[in-house]
Amino acid sequence: MALFEALDRISRRTLLTRAALIARAGLALPIARRVRADGGDSDGMMSVRVPASVVPGQRWVDVNLAEQVTVAMRGSEIVQVILVTTGQPGWETPVGRFRVGYRVADERMTSAALGIPFDSPDGYDLDHVLYTQYFTDQGHALHDNYWRPLSVFGHEATSHGCVGMVESDALFLWDFLGNGSLVNIHY
Repeated sequence: MALFEALDRISRRTLLTRAALIARAGLALPIARRVRADGGDSDGMMSVRVPASVVPGQRWVDVNLAEQVTVAMRGSEIVQVILVTTGQPGWETPVGRFRVGYRVADERMTSAALGIPFDSPDGYDLDHVLYTQYFTDQGHALHDNYWRPLSVFGHEATSHGCVGMVESDALFLWDFLGNGSLVNIHY
């Protein structure tokens, strides 16, 4: 745990790439070896089930709430595995197939938009949330989550329903996806 506590003190905004994050932590990304897109599930591997409507070359993401992992896909090919934090109990990330409806490169997010007073225990007012891609009209989105400790990504559901990730991964998805891209969310 001391490793994650030390990493939490490092500003995520200064970590320019996922490789830098992994190198600083002295970690490999073993989960990348545990994911496959053939629909099977054996030898402890997590699989990405490709929806029948996906065509070869289509860019989309698969969000596995149980694993706290998002997988960027091109058709049935895994492009990148991303550790995320999703909706906490009472603020669950919705399950289903969605489409990116609109995108905001840099915005201010407030709890008032969800009907939560700023001064309540669940209240927040966050400036410069980057690379936000909304997939519901209730405010659920894929985005940078700079205010959470690094230790939650891939391990804990801590959001108010969004799919949060480190900035470099949010930028990758910003460049990879666009309006109308499929966001497949499941347990």
